[in-house]
Amino acid sequence: MKNSLLKIRHDEEGTTLVELLAAIAILSIIVTSFLAFFIQSANTNKMTNEVNEATFVAQGVMEEITHFSSEGYTVAATEAELDLTQAGFTIEPSFIESTNSSLHQVIVIVYEGGNKRAQMETRLSFATSTETEAQSTP
Repeated sequence: MKNSLLKIRHDEEGTTLVELLAAIAILSIIVTSFLAFFIQSANTNKMTNEVNEATFVAQGVMEEITHFSSEGYTVAATEAELDLTQAGFTIEPSFIESTNSSLHQVIVIVYEGGNKRAQMETRLSFATSTETEAQSTP
């Protein structure tokens, strides 16, 4: 029994340098492929967060425009009240008067660094300048 234990101890060989280098190469290939996925995921998350933030800004501006519309503001008065830069974004509202109804098509586009990040549209009615003059005269 004692001879067999000594024989087992003497027959064991260690890991060679070539085996160690091959294991490190395989491990580095696997880690590099996972690293690429993590980098792509981080970039996607960053872009998604920017679009979400721009959408929230567009929604806030659209709610503000809706409020002005319901309070009887004209398009010109509404445009004068709007803050067109918020949280690093540039906001571009446009009011397109419909030819066959009293509604205006309202489009709010949000830009960041010259790139379009979000857009919202709705249709609202606004007071005309003659309506506001008639309301202000007793």
